[in-house]
Amino acid sequence: IEQLKRLSLPDRPGVYRMLTKTGEILYVGKATSLKDRVNSYFRGKKGRDRKKLEMLAQVWNFKITETRSALEAAVLETDEIKKHNPRYNNLLK
Repeated sequence: IEQLKRLSLPDRPGVYRMLTKTGEILYVGKATSLKDRVNSYFRGKKGRDRKKLEMLAQVWNFKITETRSALEAAVLETDEIKKHNPRYNNLLK
């Protein structure tokens, strides 16, 4: 994923979706700071869980939705997981 795109994310709460090259949603997550959370995936990959590294190797893009609060992000994350049933939301638990 392009570094400039990641670094330009808002420092606000929201939901992020990790996408494959074809647009399949691999993972849905929530964040109190979209910028900090999404960028955390791409720093210090040493010692990472094998499943997380496997997912990151497939991530081509991401999509975000800003929310007004962390609580709103948590509710939206749950709805999105139920709606799309992303492969890695189950495997990473």
